[in-house]
Amino acid sequence: MTDKINYIPPLVSCNNLSSFADSHKTLGKSGLDLGGYIRVSTKKEAQITSIENQKKVLKEWANINGYNLIKFYTDVKSGSFSYLRDEMQLLKQDVKSGIIKGIIAKEISRTSRDIMDVLELKRTLESHGAFFISIKENYDSRTDDDEFLLIIYAALAQKERKTTAGRVKITQMLKAREGKTNVPSPAFGYKLSSNKQHLVIDPKKAKTYRFIVEKFLEGWGQLKICKWLNQQGIEPKRAKYWHTNTIKSILINPVYLGITIYNATTLIRDSSGKQKRVVRPQEEWIVRHNTHPPLITLQEYNQIIDIIEHRKKKLCKEWTKEKKYLLSGILYCSICKGKIYGGKQTYSDKSKDFYYYVDQNRYGICNTKTKYWNMEKVDNDVINEIKKFFKDKNLIKKIIKEKYISMNKNINDCQLKQLKESLHSTHIAIKKQQEAYEKDIISIDEYSTRMMELRNQKKEFTDKINLINEVNENGYKSDKRLKFISNKILNTLENLDKAEYDVKKFIVNKLVKSIEISSDYSIKIHFAFEP
Repeated sequence: MTDKINYIPPLVSCNNLSSFADSHKTLGKSGLDLGGYIRVSTKKEAQITSIENQKKVLKEWANINGYNLIKFYTDVKSGSFSYLRDEMQLLKQDVKSGIIKGIIAKEISRTSRDIMDVLELKRTLESHGAFFISIKENYDSRTDDDEFLLIIYAALAQKERKTTAGRVKITQMLKAREGKTNVPSPAFGYKLSSNKQHLVIDPKKAKTYRFIVEKFLEGWGQLKICKWLNQQGIEPKRAKYWHTNTIKSILINPVYLGITIYNATTLIRDSSGKQKRVVRPQEEWIVRHNTHPPLITLQEYNQIIDIIEHRKKKLCKEWTKEKKYLLSGILYCSICKGKIYGGKQTYSDKSKDFYYYVDQNRYGICNTKTKYWNMEKVDNDVINEIKKFFKDKNLIKKIIKEKYISMNKNINDCQLKQLKESLHSTHIAIKKQQEAYEKDIISIDEYSTRMMELRNQKKEFTDKINLINEVNENGYKSDKRLKFISNKILNTLENLDKAEYDVKKFIVNKLVKSIEISSDYSIKIHFAFEP
């Protein structure tokens, strides 16, 4: 009798498709490990109390319904832009890893007050065979295939957020028109008044601000001011060190004139659903003068703007894309660990261009002055160091083989899992045929025919499982594809200095994590595969 062939369509056999994870199979099952998601908008005392109340509700519900609530995920964030919430991202990762089989929340608006975010959460959970339950709405994602109910609930939550945001916006607009402040963190040199309605001068920081202004007007550059402040241990508003951009943003900020500007920007969602800040039309801005004590005169401010514009025009360079920088983004100073940039200088006779790397010492914390390196020499030195490091062909083959085996093992493991599931199903089918025959449900001929088919299937699945296990145990010693890949990479590395720029860039970016360079051109390469 001809063996039954296990036909597999190319759509399945020629693609690395993942197995379908059906969350519906968990319906009615007790003892599943779940996570509880909790969110509050602010750190106010009433909201923090709400966290404990939500935990009690989720625990009680899980106990009554026979679930194991093993972990809580708590975010103190607004109801929009769930991708910005750390605990929400951790929750998704735990679902993906199989740590929890689903999540419960007190109400849908706790997960998000945006329709797209709520749908994205539900679909992400479903893709991993997990589910989402909301207690207040009595909602279970396993019984909502068309998502109609979820969209309705999410839309109501989004509408409530818009309504609340609108009320807050009106209050803020009124405050702005009255000359009051809406900022929770004032500009450097100011602090909030006792009633948090106005800006008042912070004497210590205002003194630093005046130093920045006066020195800039005397002729100091942003870098020199930055370096002096860092050496004195004076900290900026947020970061650890002063940066040239920080100095510039302080110098051009009109708030120091005693001016308050509100409603100049707003947040929107871009096409990918991410948060994006955009500028409103200038006629919508609310500008109020003399809302707080100024720290600079209008004359000084205008003089600063003129100096910045003059320097900008003076230093303006025409950049070209004809020359690309091989080590862009991975080259750092060995002393201060600051990033090193590429640059171009045209000779006085305009005969040709000279390309260089420069450490601009933007933080002003390096113990050496601005440093320059010949770009061609640095690039060649790095290429030669890479070639020297991979001179040992056995080392290269070892690395390639490990990566290759790891990649193929992942594919084999996926196939192995599918084959074992098929073998398990075959065992169940054999058992059912035996029971059917014993109960005289099928005849001896039907039983013999079906059992032969099932035994052939069992042998086919078993042979494939044994073959994969053998390959995993013995490695890929005779694999022709592995040999071809190894030879190709070895040849590329041996001739790396002669390769086209795009090939060099690709190889360097794949192999190198970062490079440190000293003023004497000595380099230290940190490879991507090193621990």
